[in-house]
Amino acid sequence: MRPFRFEARLFEFRNHVLETLAHHGYSWLVDFGSVDTAHDVFGLEVCGIPDEEASERIELLLIELFPDWLHERRYYEDENRGELGWKVLISREPEDFDDPWGGDG
Repeated sequence: MRPFRFEARLFEFRNHVLETLAHHGYSWLVDFGSVDTAHDVFGLEVCGIPDEEASERIELLLIELFPDWLHERRYYEDENRGELGWKVLISREPEDFDDPWGGDG
């Protein structure tokens, strides 16, 4: 399991993403639910996007904002009842899908 890392700079990047989304007409709690930090992969997630086309445009915005972050994925979250909808993740480091973080492993 990867040890937890705290990356304070991600909060600056998060604020920049929130400003950029607003500048492009996206409203918090209407067009997306949150912008979360992903410390383990040095990344950000835009969560709770109800519209698939909007999630594609948001993914492109994130790629433009962070051209050196080479790992991204977009998927539909249907298990997290707090933020159902599309999720876009962009990160500097790859995800470790075998990492049992928070699990029983």
